Formats: sequence, C-alpha cells, structure tokens
Amino acid sequence: MRERDWERSVLLTPRPAPAADPELISDGGGMAFSPGALDAPDGGLDPEDPAVGALLTQLGREKAPKAKPRAPWKRGAAPIAATDARPPLTTLGTWRQLARAADEALFGRGRPPQLLTVAVRREGRGGAWTCVGTSAGRPLRASRDGIRASGWRLDPDHELTVADTVLRVLVTEQTYSGGSRADGRLLAPDLYLDDDELVLWMFITPRGGFQTRVPNPETPARVALPEPVGERLLIDGAIYPKQSSGED
Repeated sequence: MRERDWERSVLLTPRPAPAADPELISDGGGMAFSPGALDAPDGGLDPEDPAVGALLTQLGREKAPKAKPRAPWKRGAAPIAATDARPPLTTLGTWRQLARAADEALFGRGRPPQLLTVAVRREGRGGAWTCVGTSAGRPLRASRDGIRASGWRLDPDHELTVADTVLRVLVTEQTYSGGSRADGRLLAPDLYLDDDELVLWMFITPRGGFQTRVPNPETPARVALPEPVGERLLIDGAIYPKQSSGED
C-alpha cells in the first residue's frame, strides 16, 4: 500500500464502547445475543411454547433416518416414514434460549467452539413457528445493528509508535462483497480504552443483492484515537472471545 493511498483513505472517528466485551454477539445463523447467554444453564424450555415446538420439530427432522427410496405403487412396498417426528422432551434439557423477540427466537446447545444454534421465526397468516436456520461451530463475532464485525490488522509497512494518535488498519469485510473493497461502506468503529488495552471493532454496511463468493480484498482505513496509543495491547474485537490484532 502506497503512502498516498493511506492519505486518501477514510479517517474514521470511533464511538466509545463502555466495556471490553461486545454487548451482542452472533454466529450469523440467527438473532444476536448477549455473551452472558453462553453461561446460562441448560434446560428450562417450555415444550408448550410454540417456538420451542418448532425447535423440537427441527431436531426430529435432523435425527430421523433417511428412508431408502421405494416405488410406492409396487406391491408390498413399505409406506414412506414421516421425517419430522419429535424427539423425546428430555432432549430439551440440553438446549437453552439465547435470544427472543416477539416473532423470532434463537436456541443453542453446547458452548463455543462446539456451539449449535437453531433459529425459529413466526411467519405467514397463521403465525406458525418454523425453523429458518441452523448453524454449528461457527465463529462468534461482535454484532451491532444486525451487522457482524469485520476483522482488521495494522498496516505492516508502518511502525506504530507510542505517540501515534491514528491507527492505519487494513479491514477484511465479513460478508461477501463480490470481490469489491468496502470504500464508502465503512461505519464508525467502536473503541474501548483502558490503561492496558485498546479494543477496536470495525463494521461495514453489507452490499445489497447477490454477491459472488470470492475472497474480499483488504480496505485501508485510518482510525483517529482520542489519545496516543501508548503501551496498550491492541485487540481486534471482531471475534469473541477477543484476541490480539493480527490473529484469526
């Protein structure tokens, strides 16, 4: 990256974050939820709750054995078995609710990095609850206004000093963008500072419509700090739990 490219790059003024951990996180499979939900006890789900019923139905579909195809018109052919039989209610003892809204809910089982999630939603005229997504073992990222945080790294060609008040970062967009940079779509980042560490969360407005699934190029950006960086440890807050910048 040439020096004049950095001079032309956007200068972002961050928003102060109240804590070193994000308020909400997401695996991209459903609603964002509080990190504290990962420590909540398993169980406690009401099988009479329609949202929980949709969870049970989905679990039944996943566990149902796949029947071998048979021609139903042939004499003696066994009837095709139903594939959405619900599992025993004791199964709910291993699941917990991570997030809930009026027409949407997210349930989880296990803990990262083996976290499984099922997202359900109430849709249609009848308001029936159905599964809209499942995920397994996906990285948890900080989430703000429905946007998952994008990763960043420091400019490798610039030696940061304790007196610097501007960070030069290369940002890799989290969502697919058809191989385009994120120029013009970078949002004001979140920033947490204390005496020992600096945590920075970068967010990018996703492009609309279908995007080709190709690797995203890095987008250069400058972040104005409220005070010199000092001796603080620099942390990319995108991935939860947090990690030092440059890791993934």
